[in-house]
Amino acid sequence: MARNANLRAFTFIDLLIVLVTLCFASAIVYTRLNRPKARGHPMNCVNNLKQVGLAARMFSNDHNEKFPWDVALAEGGTKEHATNIDAILHFTPMINELTTPKVLFCPTDKKRARASDWALVSNKNLSYFVGLEADETRPQTILSGDRNLLIDNTNFTGFVTATTNSTINIAPELHEPEINIALADGSVQQMTVDILRKQIREKNELPLRFIIP
Repeated sequence: MARNANLRAFTFIDLLIVLVTLCFASAIVYTRLNRPKARGHPMNCVNNLKQVGLAARMFSNDHNEKFPWDVALAEGGTKEHATNIDAILHFTPMINELTTPKVLFCPTDKKRARASDWALVSNKNLSYFVGLEADETRPQTILSGDRNLLIDNTNFTGFVTATTNSTINIAPELHEPEINIALADGSVQQMTVDILRKQIREKNELPLRFIIP
């Protein structure tokens, strides 16, 4: 009888352990399920920009190592639109390489909307800027990135130029305090404002021209 009592006591304690374990497990699962989805969005942006970089390099392979903004309209590029504030124009020559305009939209971008039809796409569906000085022969030049690149603390949309005297910042949108930057070699880096400034001033030749949607 004593042995049976000990067995019953052990079983009860074991049951308590199982219940406590289940409570902890449920709490962990609940926390993960209710975690803000935006935490995964920076990686979505990195993947999007990698596709943009790959598309640009594929385009350049067919156009003497030049990206769309360095290729004449007659040859399938956008050179004549280099300073046009419609940044989307510089992505449309890469339709075949990009496949879908969905990759031009960042899920955390509350001021843009994802498009699924190239015929209807515009700057309103674009979350990324264009770096007009990007050059495939210079791997560290800036090709594209999150549209919250801020030059001289002014309105950061349209055609902007960064000079040696410019103030470079990251606007309070998207993935601040970091920004995703695609380089001409096809890589994508998440940069703080200090790293971004160093990238612009030390690894690129100023001035730099950007089209920010």
